[in-house]
Amino acid sequence: MNLSKKDPTISVVMACYREPVNWLRDCIDSVLTQSFSDFEFIIVVDDPENIELILELENYANQDLRIKLLINERNSGLAVSLNRAIDSSTAPLLARMDADDICDNNRLKIQLEFLAKHPNVSLVGSAIQLINEKNCIFGSKSYYRDDKLIRKIIPYSSVTCHPTWMLKRELYNEVGGYRDLSTAQDYDFLYRVLDLNKQISNIEKPLLNYRVHQQSITGGLSLNRYKIRRYIHKMHKDRLQLGHDSFNKKTLNDYLSDAEENSKVINLLSQLRQTKKSNVVKKLYYLVQLFIYSNDIRERVFDHIRLKIILATDKMSNL
Repeated sequence: MNLSKKDPTISVVMACYREPVNWLRDCIDSVLTQSFSDFEFIIVVDDPENIELILELENYANQDLRIKLLINERNSGLAVSLNRAIDSSTAPLLARMDADDICDNNRLKIQLEFLAKHPNVSLVGSAIQLINEKNCIFGSKSYYRDDKLIRKIIPYSSVTCHPTWMLKRELYNEVGGYRDLSTAQDYDFLYRVLDLNKQISNIEKPLLNYRVHQQSITGGLSLNRYKIRRYIHKMHKDRLQLGHDSFNKKTLNDYLSDAEENSKVINLLSQLRQTKKSNVVKKLYYLVQLFIYSNDIRERVFDHIRLKIILATDKMSNL
């Protein structure tokens, strides 16, 4: 008799770093109580010195055999951690999760059914609800579903929310996994997916409560993040023209070193981050100053305008 264990249908993959334990509990509980239960949960700890977090995760792993806990020897970053999690997983479908977010109870079931009904789609995300540090919902965000529109707007905007992804393992293998970038790893991955002529879509229903906190706000305003996104776009153009790109850490660092490092710009960004949202006049002042002094910020503003034009044109064509 063959008693070998059958591989699960879905591998949920997640990296942890220094998230508060109460956020981590909310996150893990939302995964373990999914209405679809045939999954494994691969969790990588990217801070081996975070003993409190490790003990909490070991307690969960002892209670639920679907959890597989991996601990990095050193802080390696999100891309390396996710690649390690996926390399240790076995399912034909991969679902992303972040340690500070919360899943809808039916998330895995809904995404699994969507991929079954849409075999041409290789990666699906969903709309999200925005929550604060106290789990209170204060907004929502949806993403476009049409493949043609997604291809038009990706140079200027994110096209799906990373921790909502469910994708086929064969896609991950064909893309070659995550690249070791300090930020925007998901943006680079999505660009390479589209360059392989694979389809991306999103589910209209919010399937994740996405936590917005000070660190995520700061990251969103990061000039370095925008520079890396421009580098990713350059790699995309290389693939279109040459059939391949020249990505490596040296070319990335060379590109970033050529980008502007202006103390005035950095100071203005810092002041903008610290200004209260209600102080519109002051925020506008800093934005105007940034537009004047920073070529990167000007390009960012023009990208926003280009995006608005594309979306307006699409809306008019559908009337």
